[in-house]
Formats: sequence, C-alpha cells, structure tokens
Amino acid sequence: MKKYIYYPNFEPPTNEWLKFAVLYLDKFESIVPYYRQHLISEEYRRLANETDLVGLFSPEYSQGDRASIKAIIEAERFLRNSHQISSLFNRVNINRDWKNPATWDYQIYGEKYSFSWGEFCEQEKIGKLNDDGILLPKSLAFIYMTHLAKEIAFDRDGNIITDNLEYDSYTSYSRIKSTNSNIRDKFMRGIINIIVPKNLNSISFNKLIEFRNNNRELISAFNSQINIIESSISNGLTEQQFIDNYTSTFNDITKEVIKLGVDMVTIPLAFYTLIQNSAALTQEYIKEILAGLGIIGGGYFGVRKSLYDKREERLCKKYLTRLSHLS
Repeated sequence: MKKYIYYPNFEPPTNEWLKFAVLYLDKFESIVPYYRQHLISEEYRRLANETDLVGLFSPEYSQGDRASIKAIIEAERFLRNSHQISSLFNRVNINRDWKNPATWDYQIYGEKYSFSWGEFCEQEKIGKLNDDGILLPKSLAFIYMTHLAKEIAFDRDGNIITDNLEYDSYTSYSRIKSTNSNIRDKFMRGIINIIVPKNLNSISFNKLIEFRNNNRELISAFNSQINIIESSISNGLTEQQFIDNYTSTFNDITKEVIKLGVDMVTIPLAFYTLIQNSAALTQEYIKEILAGLGIIGGGYFGVRKSLYDKREERLCKKYLTRLSHLS
C-alpha cells in the first residue's frame, strides 16, 4: 500500500475533504514537526489517535535540506522569468507580489527547511525570518512545501497529496495531482456522493470515526476494486456504472456451480451463506459445503478459486451497502 504525504498545511483547512478521506483513503501523513504537534486541532488529533487514517510525520533535516536546494533553484528561475511564470499562480507579476511584505503571511516552521532557504528568501527580499521560522507569500510557501513533500515521499516510497485548489495550474505544471484533479479520487468521492443518503457535512466526525473503524477491511477492498478498474475510469466508466456492476457480484460463482451440473434447486442455504460471508472462507468450511453439493476433484478447485477470486468484490459490495445506510 502506497503512503500518501499530505501538504501544504498541518491539516486540511476544511472538514469536507477530511470527511471524504475518512470513508475512502487508506492512510495519509501530515508534515508536522514534533514540537509543533500541539498546534493541530482537537478533531484532527482525534482522527490521529482513534483511527489509522492520519499519521503525523516530523521531517528530517536531510529532507528539509534537499527541499531547500531545489526550492531555491526553482524560485530563482521564477524570479528571472516572472512574466512567463506568473500565470501558474493566476497573477500578473509574481516577482512584484513576492517582494511585497504585505503578502508575507504564511508561516513555515524552522524544522522544515535549512539555513540556506531562509538566507535566500531574506536576501531576495521575498520573506522574513522570525522566531518560529520564516514568513512567506502563500504561493512561494506552496512551492517550498511541494518540494519538501516530494523529498519525504521519495524517502518513504509514497505519493504526495494536496487538497489545494488555488494552485492547480502549478500542481499540473509540477506533474502533481490534487484530490480535485486526480481522476481516481474524484471517482471515489463521486461514488460516495451517490450512495451516502445524507450530505456528508451533516454527519459528525464521531459517526464517521465509528463507521471507519467498523469497516476498515471493506475500505481496503473498495480501494483494491478501484485499482483494478482505474483504466476504465479514464475511458468513461461512470460512478453509477461501477455501483451497478456490484449488483451481480455473485453471478460468476453461481455459474461455476451450474457448469458442474448441480441443480440450483438442490443448493442448500449454507452455500449462499458461504458466498456472502467473507469470514466463512476457510479451507475446511469450503470443503465441507462443496462436498455436500457433490463437487469434488477439479470442480472443487474451480469453485474454490472462484470463491477466493470474488472475495474482494463481495467485500466491496458490502461496503457500498453499508455506505447506503450511513446517516
């Protein structure tokens, strides 16, 4: 499972993205220096303490040092080519904006960067050092945090993730996908929007935390099924089509049994229990049920394989059903 590194903030600034994340993300880590962890909100701390969704990662000096070097190179290039680059941030003149002290309102803490970054920003008059680190224009801070997130993700074999929509042009330029432009994330949020009967904003974090903790395995299965059909999303598969596909999850298993000449009328309730109950998929139980149907030899192995192959589909179907009752 890939790790996600969230940036640029300690935590998402709005609850909407975070509530969706509770329902579909496996896990992500925020970049929060150890001695700044008291600054996160109580709700975010609850998610970190009571679920496996959120982790807090304190950056290492080497990561901040590499990010500082790369951010300096990019910032220098942007300052030299301000008119060509400014459109990435929906501005007319990024050089002028960065050198306006009134725009220095985004705090980056000292544990996140090396001395060279602070020195560069002060020399170029595009930021101001303070007791906690450095104050920067928001767009410049976003550039720096993008590089820091990339360095951490590289070390931890992960991907970076952001909910920032303001700088979508820059993230596209940097070959980074925000959760708004990432087709996979949009698709999963679309499924949740269709299935969950209430507006997600009206559901409390307490309820969502309980739901996630009770359905953790099903969330992983949901992600696995999305991974399988990801290319189909790009080719036009809709969220509703994905949902509809799971109304016939068990058909292939039933067909395997019919192929063996077993009369459907004679199939006992235990077989249907086996299909629907993922916890029942043990070697002995499968053997006992299939033996009762007279399925032995090659037929036994064929049906058993079909049962195992469809396990995550069944779990995904179960998750979609449980989402439909979330309120």
